Formats: sequence, structure tokens, C-alpha cells
Amino acid sequence: MKKTGLAFVLAALAIFPAAASDLVADYRFAPQWHCSTPAFPDDSCKTVVGPDGTLLYDYGGPFFPYTQNLGFDTAITVCADENQVFEGQKLMSAKVPVTITSWQCGGVDIRQAVFSVSADILESGRLVHPQKRDREDVVLITAVNTSSLTAVLSPKIIVNSTEAVSVDGREILVGKARFAFSGTVASVRTNLGPSKTVVDLESVKLAPGESLSLAGLYDNAMPSALLEKMLSSPEQFPDEAEKLLENIAAYWNDTADIPYGHISVPDREIQNLIDASVRGIWQAREIRNGDISFQVGPTCYRGLWIVDGAFISETAAILGRGEEARNGIEHSLSFQKPTGEFAKLNPTFWKENGIILWTCVRHAMLTQDKEWLLSHWDELSRTVDFIHVLRERTDTTRTPLDDGLIPAGYIDGGLNGGVDIPEYSNVLWNLAGLKAMVGAARWTGRTEDAEKWQDEYEDFHACFLKAAERDMAVDDAGNMYLNDIMDESQRSLPQRAQWAFCQSIYPGQLFSRGDPIAEGTLDMLDNSLQEGLVVGTGWLDDGLWNYFASFHAHASLWMGRPEKAVASLYAFANHASPLYVWREEQMPRDRQMEFVGEMPHNWGSAEFVRLVVHLLALDRGDELHLLEGLPETWLSPGMKTSLEDIATPFGNLTFSLEVSEDGKTARLVTEPLSGECGRLVLHTGSWGRTEDGNIMALDPEKRNEVIILL
Repeated sequence: MKKTGLAFVLAALAIFPAAASDLVADYRFAPQWHCSTPAFPDDSCKTVVGPDGTLLYDYGGPFFPYTQNLGFDTAITVCADENQVFEGQKLMSAKVPVTITSWQCGGVDIRQAVFSVSADILESGRLVHPQKRDREDVVLITAVNTSSLTAVLSPKIIVNSTEAVSVDGREILVGKARFAFSGTVASVRTNLGPSKTVVDLESVKLAPGESLSLAGLYDNAMPSALLEKMLSSPEQFPDEAEKLLENIAAYWNDTADIPYGHISVPDREIQNLIDASVRGIWQAREIRNGDISFQVGPTCYRGLWIVDGAFISETAAILGRGEEARNGIEHSLSFQKPTGEFAKLNPTFWKENGIILWTCVRHAMLTQDKEWLLSHWDELSRTVDFIHVLRERTDTTRTPLDDGLIPAGYIDGGLNGGVDIPEYSNVLWNLAGLKAMVGAARWTGRTEDAEKWQDEYEDFHACFLKAAERDMAVDDAGNMYLNDIMDESQRSLPQRAQWAFCQSIYPGQLFSRGDPIAEGTLDMLDNSLQEGLVVGTGWLDDGLWNYFASFHAHASLWMGRPEKAVASLYAFANHASPLYVWREEQMPRDRQMEFVGEMPHNWGSAEFVRLVVHLLALDRGDELHLLEGLPETWLSPGMKTSLEDIATPFGNLTFSLEVSEDGKTARLVTEPLSGECGRLVLHTGSWGRTEDGNIMALDPEKRNEVIILL
């Protein structure tokens, strides 16, 4: 039947890729409740700043419900006047995590800056003793009367805390911590609730054009020379805080040891998200027992997660920090059991074994270090042997559905699974890990291991294909896809927990372009979009797992769907907060107030960086493919896109693509790769042509200059 009106429009939107107007990063789907952190790299104090500038401490308490019904033990709010009206919040810049919150109150413009400061940072430019030296958080409020009338402000400090709170002069004691402030106390009220203390400061009259500065400092229960200085001359502290702000901004811009500069794109907001993502990974990091621990975030995911850490450490290596990434990987390897097994998250989270194998192989290739990989060969070989043991166990499980595969186990990312639910996420990651080890054995000359493990892989893969053919399902749009759950009676939504399947496409490289299992499953995911992201694939039944966008985009790019990958990049960007960070999961804006998981979530940060890099340079087996996912909106006159010393499995890559001022041509320059590459391939898609057409082979060992007609 012929489609008319709305039906025709909806059908067209389903068929055609995202319009250029959709490729704009404007945070249109930002979560309503967001937060950030001013913490330093490797900082042991992971302060969180709420959407109204509130300081949040000691995650796990009742205040400001943050995730999974938990919040913080202490929340400190400083306001110029309780009648102030919120106007907005931003960071000083993508590289400077100073949270700026703006308010307006009867013609008075109010700006609050929240930032962290440390004697280590000011003296040496790095946090030398993250758990021993003074380390403070500063609140600086500046209020300017821009009206033609006299204004009166009544500043307040509000403390919600499970700790004992008392006020002594210009000092609020919160358990063992102290919050000192400028201004004079007018009254202290404790009768507003069992855990609330309100400190009313003396009101201030502001004539037209006059301003007020108010500063506060929280010492994180550490010795603080700054706090003592403030208490000795509180009237001078706002000026001192201004100077501290200048110094801290200079530190973040010029001194902080963060690997900026490797990725340059012409979209300003995408670049901001890249820079902030790189910074966030280093802010979440921590030193544990002398080892670097690349952590996900400052609260519920503050710790080592084998899966998340695999991609965060890969990102660090991509950005030239292989040694730091290696330190984190060594920390992960320390959790291996004598059997060769890894099971840090859950006793049946079998996929950790495959993920560790892939992580180590990927790291060795990105750092071009065979010797390091061989130094762990015995450990990794035991893990390969354990995968064989797992496969043998399937002969004795309660169901024949998983025979020859991996026993039922924990799934994660939307489904719990369990010992009675045979499924594919553990299967796919162990297949990917085994395939990585086969390639590693060939790369390092371990021929005997390569042949033995190749036989194991082929048998394992054949069992998977047989089971997948048996378990293919059909979604409501008629797409044939592979549900993660084998038993039809136990299945959830088609898209639920498809994270491991997407990762098995890339980086697992288990499927070739045109493979019906992969193509059909991607079609199903494409049919499950809301706000450009797959809805209902994570823990929220009809929510959005924000950085699943990267898993979906990588799989789409690998399967020859670059326009889908680019659309996912921008949808991913538009679900960040304007402070350049993501919540793990949030609802679409028709149901915004539900959310799950960490924020800032730095696996999300790592995925954003990985996705931008791989849109521009994707490894396919022994080949490196350039510009396969380049957004066409990055091709306006004068625009430049470049990667500088990006680690790939074929050595470091440097290239630049610069569009002429008239917009008719683009000049691509590639530098020689530092490692061995089977083929270097340039893609110009539908946006340009070279003398060889839309796909051109380049010499990976030489400097190439190519003129592309646009």
C-alpha cells in the first residue's frame, strides 16, 4: 500500500542515513542530573561536584541519590542567596576541570567556581604524595550587581552529613574534615532536619556595580597550610582563592601530564569531548599498592574492572602511554588463579579469560613489544588451557545447548545470566581471546602453539556456528539475529546485553563483512534506536547505555556501514553532559530522571577516544584502513583532521588530511609506519576520489602524499 503523510516520513527516516544537520554535537540529550570531578591525576580524593555546584563526599551515603539508591555521606552547598536562580553550568574548558555554575538573583550575576588545589601541584606540577600531602577543594563565589538598584544578598552554607557537624568561628567541622570560609556568621541552625546544618552569613548590601567575593575551603581531613592561612586572614582569602584559581588553570593547561595532542579534528565540540575524555581517564586513575589502576570513575566503579580496564588501557597505549597501560595490565594479571583462570568480577564471568588474552596481545602489538608478551607466555598459555577445560565442562552441564562451547555463566551489561542460562557473551569473548592468541603465536614464532591453538579455535568456532544456526531468532521487523540467550523460553529483548556480540565483531574480528549472523544482528540493533542509540540493551529496561554507542559503531564500521558508525558517534556525543562526561545509563528524555551507574564514566571516555581514532584508522587483520569512517561534515574548506603518533598494531601512525580553501580538493599526507603492515588502504567513500578511485593502496613504509578530489 502506498505510504502517505507521517507514514512516508517515518519510512524515509528508517531508510536513509542521518542527515548532515544531525551531525552536530550540541548535548541535546544531556542527562538532567549530571556531575563532574575536579580531582587531579592519580588523586586519592575523588571529589564530585553536583549540577548546582554542591560538593559531594564519601560515596555510599544517603544524600543526593546518585545511582542505585546511593548517594554521599556529606554534601556541602554554598550559595550567595537562597533565592538565586540557576542559569547554567560549564567547565572552564575541556582541559580545565573547574566547574563554573552561574546564577542570577534580583539583578545580581553570580558565578561559582569549584576546583581542587594541592601543595604538590603548585610546587612540582604533579601529585607526589596523593594520600599524604594537603589537598583541598575550593569554592569561590563572585557576585556582581549589574542592576541600577541596591541589592541585598544573604549567603548561606548548607551541610548535609551523616558525620557530626559543629561550627567554630569561621570553621565548620564535619567529622575529621574542616570547611573554612570567609564572611561572618550570623546564625547557625540545626533544627531543619536530623542531618542538616545551615550556617547563615551576615547579609551584604551591593550598590549598583558593586561586587561580593566569598570563598570556602574543604581540607579532606588532611593537614592544610592553606586552611590555616585562610583562618588567620579570612578577609584576604577570596583574593587568595582567585590566585589559586589562576595557578590551577595554568597547571591543567600547561603542566598536567596528560597525553593531549594526538588527535585533532575540525569539529570543536567533538575535540572538546576528546580532550576531556583523555583528561578524565587520568583523573579516575589511582595508585594501588604501587601499581597503576585505570579505574572507571570516582564512586560506584572506583576500582579495577577487567573488561572496562581492557579498553581504558588500550586507549592509554593508543595515546603513546604504553608503559602506564602496561603497569595497569600487570595489575590485572596479578589476579590470575593457579588454574590459569581469571574471575575477578564473578566466579562464572568466564569471559574475563578471553578478555585478558586479547588485552595482552593487543597491548603487545600496540607497543610493538614481543618480548613483553613472551615474558607472560606461560601465564597466558595456562589461560588458553583453562578455556579448553571450560569447553570440556559443557559435556556435564544440565543442558546440551552449550555443548562444545562455554558453560552458562554471568553475562553483565543488561542480563545477569547464571549457571542455568546458557548464553553467548562468554562464548564470544573466549573465542575472540583464543583467536588473538593464535595470531600472537604466529607473530612471535611459536609455531607449535599456533597450530595447536588453531585446531582448538576451529573446533570451538564450528561448535559456535552450529549453535548459532540453531538459535537464530526473528525480531518484529523481520530481521534474523542472534539473541544472547540460547534457550528461547529464557530470552529478554532482542537487543538486551548485545555488548559482547558487538565486541566480537570488533575488536574480536570473528565475523567477515557479509556474514549473515552479524549482518542480521546489526539490522536488529539498527531497528532498536531512540535518540540515535540502541534502547533497552543495558540494565534499564527502556534506557540508553550511552557508550554502547561505541560498541555498535565499531561493529557497524567493521561490517561496512560507516554512515551508521558516524551517526552513532554524534548520538554518543549528544548524550554527554555539557561538562563533557557521560552517565553509564540514562533514560531517553521522555523519562529522564532514572539512571544507572557511574558518572563520570571513563570507560565511556575511553570508548569515545577509541571510536574517533578507529573511524580514521581501523586495523583489519594485517591491514590498516584510513578514513573509512570520516564524517563528511569534516570536509569543509580549510578543515584539517590529523592523528599524531597514534599506536596501531603496525607501529605508530601519523597522518593529516587538509581541505583546500576553495573546498575542491583535500591533501592527505601519511608518514611511514614504524612496524610491519600488510597493506595501508585509503578510503574516500562517497565524498571524494583519487586517481585510483574510492579505494587506494598506499605504501606503509614511505611518506605518501595524495590529492583527493572532493
